Formats: sequence, structure tokens, C-alpha cells
Amino acid sequence: MIETPARVTRVDGHSAWVVSEAPQSCGACHGQGCSSSMFNRFWHPDKMEYPVRNAIDARPGETVVVGLPEGSLLRAAAAAYVVPLLVLLAAAILGRMLAPESLREPGAILGGLCGILLAALWLRFRRGPPVEPVILRRGGASCAGRT
Repeated sequence: MIETPARVTRVDGHSAWVVSEAPQSCGACHGQGCSSSMFNRFWHPDKMEYPVRNAIDARPGETVVVGLPEGSLLRAAAAAYVVPLLVLLAAAILGRMLAPESLREPGAILGGLCGILLAALWLRFRRGPPVEPVILRRGGASCAGRT
């Protein structure tokens, strides 16, 4: 499980809304601060709430540890980056091969654009097992953010 500390802001049925409370620096990065938390603060300066499954019946104001299955981030990154890139390249090559001799480059461009469109549609409508973060326990996470 990938873990991160968070604070529960509100509860709605079996879900809790949390705000991430990653430490500024835990020593693992030699005092530079967590790059992912700095990136998050850059793009989202306001604290954002996220819904998570409330498996332990946490209450607003409590500090909790939120977990996500280990391979889920890798699968999401592959789906968002690797698959569209491969579809784009394959469609561009196919467009170049199917185009007449004098239109090879425009055929590759058109094929690549069609590939990007197909990849976008695939990402939009693909169905897989839902991966939802869950509150694992009360308290803070370990320094590395994993157990």
C-alpha cells in the first residue's frame, strides 16, 4: 500500500473527505521537502479535499492514514501516457504506409492525429476495476510514506 497522512474534513455516509497533510520534510530527501507535495502545492495552492472510503468510521478533525493499492499508480500512469503514445506511433506508421508515395508525410500526420483521437476516446470510455483510496488507520504515516 502507498500511504499518506491526511485530515478528515467531513463525513458523508461511507465516504470521508480528506485534505492531504504530507510532512514538509521527513529526512528521506535530505531536507529538500517532498517533491510531490511541492508539486501539489504549486498546482493546487488551495487545500483540496478528496473523497475516500471511510473503512474505520473516522470523524471530522481526525488525522488518518489514507492508502492506495501499490500497483494502481503505475497502471494509471501507463494508461495515461504509454498507451496513448503507442497508439499515436502505430497510427502514424500505419497512416504513412497506407498513404500514396507523394503523401507519406501528410498520411503520417493524419494517422497520428487519428491515433491520438482513438487514445483519447479509449481513456474516456475505458472501464476497469475501480481503484479508490481508503482510510487505513488513525494517526500519521511513516517517514517514507509506505509500509
